[in-house]
Amino acid sequence: MKTRFLLLGLLLLTFGCRNNEKERLTVRIEGLQEDSLICAYMTPATIRDRQPMVQRVIGGRKSDDGKSVEFSVTTPDDEQIYRLILAPRSYRGDGPRQTVQLFLLPGENGVRVEGKYETEHQTIDYTLTGSPVQEEWLERQKVIEPLEMQLGMLSMTASFVQPESGVADSLQRQMQMLADSVSNFKTGYIAEHPAAQLSAYYLTTIGDPYLVDSLYRGLDESVKNGPFKAWLDLQNEEIAKVFAAEEARTAMAGGGIAPDFTLPGLDGKDFTLSSLFNTEGRYIVLDFWGTWCSWCIKGIPEMKKTYAELGNGRQAEFVGIDCGDTEEAWKKGVETHGLPWIQVRAEGDDIPMRYGIEAFPTKIILAPDGSTVRRFTGEDPAFYTCLDSLVRAAR
Repeated sequence: MKTRFLLLGLLLLTFGCRNNEKERLTVRIEGLQEDSLICAYMTPATIRDRQPMVQRVIGGRKSDDGKSVEFSVTTPDDEQIYRLILAPRSYRGDGPRQTVQLFLLPGENGVRVEGKYETEHQTIDYTLTGSPVQEEWLERQKVIEPLEMQLGMLSMTASFVQPESGVADSLQRQMQMLADSVSNFKTGYIAEHPAAQLSAYYLTTIGDPYLVDSLYRGLDESVKNGPFKAWLDLQNEEIAKVFAAEEARTAMAGGGIAPDFTLPGLDGKDFTLSSLFNTEGRYIVLDFWGTWCSWCIKGIPEMKKTYAELGNGRQAEFVGIDCGDTEEAWKKGVETHGLPWIQVRAEGDDIPMRYGIEAFPTKIILAPDGSTVRRFTGEDPAFYTCLDSLVRAAR
């Protein structure tokens, strides 16, 4: 299941630099055995266009004594670089503090990172100069980082524990307490420093849209229109989608009629949802999915089995609504997985928002007249039980 709020894409490996880029960051790491780093970052544009993080391999120059390696990082000069990550090429995401993480404000140049790689534990300790906002951020990270490290370790432990066990409940409580502590630290800073640019950065790292909306309203105009404006505007767009989706879910709850739509099918011809209403007393299943969604793909075998058991659309018709894919990826995905039911593609966010989609996959069962029966978020076995019960009762 993949949430909509502040989605961060997968990594895309590219090489070289664009002509409109310039050197904005210098990094020197002592004790690093490798002479290259993975450099990954996002900009507001990559998120708005649903593009992956930009990732490059950058080469460094070893010092004359061979004890350190220096790197020059080039990025678009006129853009805010959000959550820039530098990691040794051998990095596998297998432990904390193995990366250098920072951000760059529009037009910000001359930032310098001095780091030391500790071989035994594969950790990087670093300091930063040339960016007052980040210098303050890095200093305050000393308070948050131990909490985030504990949270990460508990999260890893929880992934190996059976969900129904008492241990899992205990871990969840501990994780929630740590997450609340981190959130309280950030929200406390924002509330106390409404005119500080660091408040804008912290605001982009908070996942609760209601809390973000409230805190944003209290920011000073110099912060709303400051260096983080592009990211704050993007975040506000995403929050508006969350609120609109919630209103749509409320409107559809308790038997509300599903919003009608007309979308292109695989053959290029338009399909209109209401054409299925009141046809032979069949229930209708709307399946919001995407080829990029791993849980959507995992659920396909059970969906195909159920569709066949229901007479391949004679007892209940399925409509797959692809979201977030290119036309090429969508068509290839349908062909690869052999999906036999009606397939349409929603370009953009309009249809998912009108249906209040907050995560993928989402399956919505409609009664024969188009009224909403029940919604299932994620690959939930209860969907199949519910659908089977409804069809049996209608026979």
